[in-house]
Amino acid sequence: MPEVSRDYLEQKIAENSEYRYDKDDLLTIARAQEQTEIATSDKHLGLVVCDTDLLVIIIWSEMRFGDCHPWILETFEKKVERGNRSYLLCDHDMPWEPDPLRESAETRPELFRLYQEKLDTYNLDYHIIKGNAEERLKSSSALIPSLF
Repeated sequence: MPEVSRDYLEQKIAENSEYRYDKDDLLTIARAQEQTEIATSDKHLGLVVCDTDLLVIIIWSEMRFGDCHPWILETFEKKVERGNRSYLLCDHDMPWEPDPLRESAETRPELFRLYQEKLDTYNLDYHIIKGNAEERLKSSSALIPSLF
């Protein structure tokens, strides 16, 4: 599905090149993400592949602002209770690729550790994906059918 946060932030930056997001933006992004996930799931009979989901927004918010809006946490926890979530956690073993919206080049190992901790805390199914882009695609493609 489309990366809701990227579309949202690109639009804001197009309107104002000096734009800097805040916690309210993360809540707006999370709500749009949730609506898009539901619509995509309904359209594709439950199978949805996301680059960003509410877990990513939780970690993003906690790293950037020190906490996360309760709606985001509660909505994510309800999704976890319903089950049926699997994650492909990409290792930080690939070289950093600059992107105007990408942050945290120097904290990639710490972010990876935070993702692992959150996935473990929520007792979520995940697989670590390593290697170059081709190896990651091959590993992910092989794993996805077994997850559903």
